Amino acid sequence: MITNIVFVGADLKDRNDRETYIRGERTRFNRRERVALHRLPSAQTHDPHIVHTRPHHRFSHACARLFLFFVLGLAILFAAIFYIIESGSLDRFLAEKANEQIRTAMPDGYHARIDAAALRVGSGLSLRLNVSGVNLIGPGEKQIASIGVLSFAVDPMSLARGQISVNAVQADNIDIDSSALPSTGTFRLTDHRVDSLPILVEQIFTQTDLARGILSAAETQSIQLSDIQFPVGSASPGKTVSVDIREVNLNLLPDGVLRVDGAVSLDGTTTGFTLEAMADRGRTRSLQAEVSNVRLTPFLLQENDDGEAMMGVEGTADMAIALTRAAPGGLPEVMAEFDVAKGRFVADSIARAFSDARLNLTYDTAKQSLELTDSSIEFDGSRFPFTAGIMDIDRFRPGAEQPGYALDILVRGGRFKSREPGLPPLIFDAKFTGEYQTDNPRLLLDNIAVSSPQGIMAASFKAVFGNATSPELSFGARIERMDTEAVKQLWPFWIARKPREWVSRNLHGGVVTDGDIAVYLPAGRIEGQGIPVNLDETELKIAFDIDDTRITLNDQFPDVNRSDARVEINGGSVDVEIEEGTLNIAKGRTIRLAEGTFAIADTYAKPLTGEVDVRLAGSIGDLVELAAAPPINALKGMDFAPADFSGNAEVNVKARFPLDEPGPLPPTWSVAADISEGKLAKPVSGYAVADLSGLLEIVPDRLAFEGSGSADGVPLDIEWAEPLGPDSKAESVLWLTADLDDAEREKLAPGLGSYVDGPISMTVENEPEGSRITLDLNKTVLSLPWMGWQKASGVPATLSFRVDTESKDGLTVLEDLTLSGSGLAAHGSVTLDKDGLLSTTLTHVALSEGDDVNIAIQREQNGLDVVVTGRSFMASPILDHLSSAGDDSGSSDDNGNARVHFDFARVTGEGGRQLSSVSGDLLVRKGDLANGTLSATTATGQPLTLKLGNDGGSKTVSLSTSGTGALLRFLGVYQKMSGGTLDLNLAETATGWHGMLDLAEFRLINDQQLKQLLSSPAAANGKSLNAAYRNQLNESEQRFQRAQAVIDVSDGVLQVSDAFVRGDQVGATFKGVVRDAAGNIDMTGTFMPAYGLNRIFAEIPIFGPLLGNGNDKGLFGITFKLTGKTTDPDLVVNPLSAIAPGVFRKIFEFQ
Repeated sequence: MITNIVFVGADLKDRNDRETYIRGERTRFNRRERVALHRLPSAQTHDPHIVHTRPHHRFSHACARLFLFFVLGLAILFAAIFYIIESGSLDRFLAEKANEQIRTAMPDGYHARIDAAALRVGSGLSLRLNVSGVNLIGPGEKQIASIGVLSFAVDPMSLARGQISVNAVQADNIDIDSSALPSTGTFRLTDHRVDSLPILVEQIFTQTDLARGILSAAETQSIQLSDIQFPVGSASPGKTVSVDIREVNLNLLPDGVLRVDGAVSLDGTTTGFTLEAMADRGRTRSLQAEVSNVRLTPFLLQENDDGEAMMGVEGTADMAIALTRAAPGGLPEVMAEFDVAKGRFVADSIARAFSDARLNLTYDTAKQSLELTDSSIEFDGSRFPFTAGIMDIDRFRPGAEQPGYALDILVRGGRFKSREPGLPPLIFDAKFTGEYQTDNPRLLLDNIAVSSPQGIMAASFKAVFGNATSPELSFGARIERMDTEAVKQLWPFWIARKPREWVSRNLHGGVVTDGDIAVYLPAGRIEGQGIPVNLDETELKIAFDIDDTRITLNDQFPDVNRSDARVEINGGSVDVEIEEGTLNIAKGRTIRLAEGTFAIADTYAKPLTGEVDVRLAGSIGDLVELAAAPPINALKGMDFAPADFSGNAEVNVKARFPLDEPGPLPPTWSVAADISEGKLAKPVSGYAVADLSGLLEIVPDRLAFEGSGSADGVPLDIEWAEPLGPDSKAESVLWLTADLDDAEREKLAPGLGSYVDGPISMTVENEPEGSRITLDLNKTVLSLPWMGWQKASGVPATLSFRVDTESKDGLTVLEDLTLSGSGLAAHGSVTLDKDGLLSTTLTHVALSEGDDVNIAIQREQNGLDVVVTGRSFMASPILDHLSSAGDDSGSSDDNGNARVHFDFARVTGEGGRQLSSVSGDLLVRKGDLANGTLSATTATGQPLTLKLGNDGGSKTVSLSTSGTGALLRFLGVYQKMSGGTLDLNLAETATGWHGMLDLAEFRLINDQQLKQLLSSPAAANGKSLNAAYRNQLNESEQRFQRAQAVIDVSDGVLQVSDAFVRGDQVGATFKGVVRDAAGNIDMTGTFMPAYGLNRIFAEIPIFGPLLGNGNDKGLFGITFKLTGKTTDPDLVVNPLSAIAPGVFRKIFEFQ
């Protein structure tokens, strides 16, 4: 071996050397030119090295060479085939042939296109035919489906034997447009009878055997599909669900099991599924399928355009189905389980969560019915275990004309979770029997019974399905007696949801009796997604009585406890008629609700509002506390608290308030209270208000009271209204009326006792600037003691003024004061404080007819400072006051002190007689004139002076004037005097006034008494005095030089004594009462004619007193007497006295 190796190496070396000389040439030798090595020149040496080889065996060598050539040929053939396949030389041919065959196989109106076909060698030397860009086109050139890549795995050995065996099929990226597919009708379960289920099951097994046979015949062990996408319709109209079959694997296992598994994505949720069909000698005997995490939401839940849930079920489910093929002459077995995990049930946009729903379905071969056994639904904290049976109607009710299904559902031990915290769940049993008719689709549940320890309910239900958007629905129920909580729990949340919400939230406890429920929805009433089902009064009617319940009217309003009521619900309206009940107030206090109503006009409206109309009774404080709390807020903006009110009241509360969003009330509420014995703890304007009785009405912008009450114990009739809130447009109204005696007046207005006496009728009415007070003074005595003026009772008079509400510092300002009445008038203002009158400004004051006076009063430390001015003034009251004596025993109150200054252009006295330029000052102490001065001009132009002074503690009066006649006419004392100079001096006495009057140079004109004296018969012969003197005495006018008298004024009586009058022709002496308090005269005297001659006898020494009968008396005279009224006296003369000279005349004087 080594030698051979070396040789070979040497030979190679020589050849390399030769190649250096023969570079670039190729030498070819034919068979004849080849020689053995030992014959070569290199072998002809002396000692050649001969290489011995094994000898050739010609047959084996030939066979080997033949086999080598065969293998080489096969390799070349396979290489050529591989090259042809992998180079794509056949791709175009295959694509054209495939398109041609597909066009031939497609029905009319349909065709398919293949973009490319490729035959390639796959793993394991299998052939894989890949067809890409497969498009199925339907009528109108609308694409029905497209396949990205369709791959077939062909067994080359079978193909070599002349057979086609597809080991596997794989399709990727399949996109199907379901809308372009031809309609093949809808599979409806209702088209099949329950007893035909065995036939349907056998058809499933038959189709499974067919699929198994096709796979076995084609020797196809697996089919794989992936990325199949197509949309399907959803529960929401106009919307689709994206279905993405990510992978489907169909495998025919060696043991004969046909297995299908894969994963599907529904709207992004991956669902896994598995199906296994077991066979016995090629015949499928059982089938089991499991589907996990199936998303039910797209198919069972309707949504609106905004994606909000409207109606249906939301959640995922796991399903398991087991089918066992019927033996020859037998029946199949069918079992199914449905397990719905956590989800929600949505009805009319209201969602309720459920935690689990488990349905176990079997086919009862004996009864030929579908049975739901050991099934349950856990819903919103409640659990409903149930069983059910479904069979054909004619098997349940032989002779039935309508095909369909009979239904029987039984709930045992159902449990409803209580909606009230702390209450146990409702345990109940329920039974539903009825039928579903298929020809004219309708569901009839004519026997619905619910029983529990809390009561029994009987009901029926009907649904008629047609071509409308929704079926015709009707439901009726009757409740004889059932606990309220049971009714609330049994009421389905999707039926009349708004009324149900109100009942659930607002009725607590109690027992429902005599209840009726009627619901009717015509076909098409449910119009579609996004359109709420708001039932009207013809579609929903619910009525029931409820006893001993608690009613919630509003989250902020106290509940009505232990109430009996009647509830009626008609469509969206709720009406509650409350018979009686109580409302709890703080600290255990209660208010009795006598009767009332609560109504919701439309439970579907937003915002949801309720109206309450109730009559309450209780203490005013409790009722005010209720009204002051939200939502009424009756005391908002008022300076009062509930504790400030006491008494009793019956209140009618009407209010309209929001229910969904509690808050301040809109201006749609009112409170009307019938108050008795009401009282306010806080004073109003400084007055203690009590004894309130009447009607109080409160609305959002106004408070009004009409009735009676008292202020500081003074009874009042009250009509009062005040605006509430800054934006109120209501007017403020105050109308008070009262009849006040002196004591009551002093409580309301102290300090007026010096000016007012007697009953007063008072009316108070408010105005924008304050309160207007009107006083009826018809029965009242008004006095101005410093003027001596007084209005007597019975003289009509009215005083009105406005109380300024802006007064401060304890002051009360009476503005726009107006006094009117019989001869009375005044305008101005008055200011009062706690001590009484502070100041007054009055214009155009008239205390008597014709007065026009201005008065200004200011209270000083020692009394009032009064300034009185004016154009005219009636002086009669002052004259009367001056004629009476003062009383020093009066009160020491400074209110009777005044300093008065007056200045009048004209002062009118008695009979319209006037003084002009009257001015002066008066000082009043304790209601009496202390001193003063007065100056004036008489009607005849003569000056007049009056002085009131004090001499040694006694008051004195002096009067002097040259116009005495005019003054007497002004005073109304005597009308017949003309001229005269008067000096009058009076001094105050214990009982009145006493002094001397001296009058000179005056005349008496047309004095009736003088004329009567002169013309009356005085002699025995019947002649008068004037006739006796030959008619020389002037009866119409007499002139006098002097008159004098001692005057005494006491207790309103004017007396004169030692009085005489001297004239040219006549004279007289007299004495007696000139005028008493009643206006009467009682005077006696002696009249002397020819007075100048006659009085000479009285002046004769020693004999004068005897002849003249005293000083200023004559020898001859006649006695007389004046009686009757001072203004029109009666004269009586004694004729005998005319013939009795001198002192003898005393015998005939009047006593």
